[in-house]
Amino acid sequence: MIECSDLAGKVVRSVTLFEDGRYGPEIIIDFEDGSSFNACLGVKMTLEAKWTRDEGGQPQVLKDYTTPAIPS
Repeated sequence: MIECSDLAGKVVRSVTLFEDGRYGPEIIIDFEDGSSFNACLGVKMTLEAKWTRDEGGQPQVLKDYTTPAIPS
């Protein structure tokens, strides 16, 4: 969850929804004070790889080889 409390009380001038924005679905809210809020739904792929040891409880991670997120 991302809370955007700085936006509370602002007067909205326009709201634009894009199905196919720069990085995916996007919403832009323009405010009367000249500022704007932009939110984009992005999907990222990751490759997760871990070396573990299971000794009858929670597996112990010996090494995490997981790569950082790759933009799709």
